[in-house]
Amino acid sequence: MFDGIHFEEKIVLITGGASGIGLALANAFANRGAKLVLADLDAQALAGVAQEFERTGVDVLAIPTDVTNISSMAALAEGTYARFSHVDVLCNNAGVTTFGSMLEATSLDWDFTMGVNVWGVVNGIQTFVPQMIERGEGGHVVNTASMAGLVGMEFLGVYCTSKFAVVGMTESLARELRSTRIGVSLLCPMLVDTPINKNSVRMRPDHLGDRVVTEPDMGLVGGVVRPEEVADRVLAAIADRDLYILTHPEQAMILAKRAARLAEAAEKALA
Repeated sequence: MFDGIHFEEKIVLITGGASGIGLALANAFANRGAKLVLADLDAQALAGVAQEFERTGVDVLAIPTDVTNISSMAALAEGTYARFSHVDVLCNNAGVTTFGSMLEATSLDWDFTMGVNVWGVVNGIQTFVPQMIERGEGGHVVNTASMAGLVGMEFLGVYCTSKFAVVGMTESLARELRSTRIGVSLLCPMLVDTPINKNSVRMRPDHLGDRVVTEPDMGLVGGVVRPEEVADRVLAAIADRDLYILTHPEQAMILAKRAARLAEAAEKALA
């Protein structure tokens, strides 16, 4: 479907598109001639982003959306198809972080995190992928997980649980779509310079109550990359039909250690 990294006239839908990685993706696609559908819970930020794109001549549709709500996602689809008729690239990118011990997390913390990070992706897939299949013109799905979806981390248990689910969901989706012309990619970044942590607190629904989030010193490995670097990797991965998208060289060492532990466990199982 895609020739190199040329995305002219492609319709790209991005959830969480008003800031962070989502906004960086929007800029990267727009710079390559794509048309944008941006969804975000923050209506004010979304309107500002859309206005700036329109000022520069980008064909953009902005629809405030709660990815946890299937009716809101249906409204997103209705608006999208009324304007553009289809979606070529679906980026299920909206996400939140939750810090702290799992033992201290409340059921509301779990509901909030799983609602956005897991059900947001599920709703995106259920809402848009069937139409992409029916259209028969190919396309691509990018689901944003995290390095925390590949390796368990202390003080990030709730977040890790949600992102591990996205990893499994995406790997399974890639297998289910092998007979179609729709590619699937799994974005697993490490530290990226985005406002996700502040936004996770600011956009927390009122009915879940306040939660003071302090980022613990977890001794995380690796530097902080710019969201624009991540976006460039995503577009290159779409063009190459890559399943896994990593962002830091340090990930190789961490994943190798995890693989070694699993291999050791497998050897014991054979003994």
